[in-house]
Amino acid sequence: MKNKMLLLLSLLSVLFISCDIKIVNEPQSEELYNPPSIQLEIAVVGDVPFDNIRNLSYIPKSLKDIIEDTNINYDGLIITKDYLAEAAGQEYKDFFSNITYPVFFMGTENLLVNVFHDDRLTLESARINGFGAHVAGFVLLEGRFQQWGLYLPNNPTEQDMNRDMILRISNILEDFKILRSNMKTAT
Repeated sequence: MKNKMLLLLSLLSVLFISCDIKIVNEPQSEELYNPPSIQLEIAVVGDVPFDNIRNLSYIPKSLKDIIEDTNINYDGLIITKDYLAEAAGQEYKDFFSNITYPVFFMGTENLLVNVFHDDRLTLESARINGFGAHVAGFVLLEGRFQQWGLYLPNNPTEQDMNRDMILRISNILEDFKILRSNMKTAT
């Protein structure tokens, strides 16, 4: 009798447990960052390391082209790591001190982003030994600098450093473009 009771309890336990288990096919993981919903033109100083993404146009430029074409407003500007030292020069600091669209600097883990617009800082005095954001950016908005720091996750993949990074930048640029158009219509 005792064995029959244990067998019955065991069978009921298995029955209840098996009824409770759900087998779900996991959907494909969605991208963390979405492509912009509006067209954006981004000037890029240096090699364009990014994938082609819907609604993003990359315009290769030199730093000299950027400061000479003051009538052209891009939705954003990206300066790659190879051009950081040149961009920190005094002739470009004056430009960046008055920039009206967001500028992002790639590979700034070892630099304060203020080195690009603050006359008191040099490349040597702005070193922070790897504690900075992978991409740092700013824009002059209503007399003050709005700044962004985009960090990489631990053990970053190529996608984290390229596709996800440009999507994060484009999300900021899209928000800024919408904000700026709302500010213009409000006045």
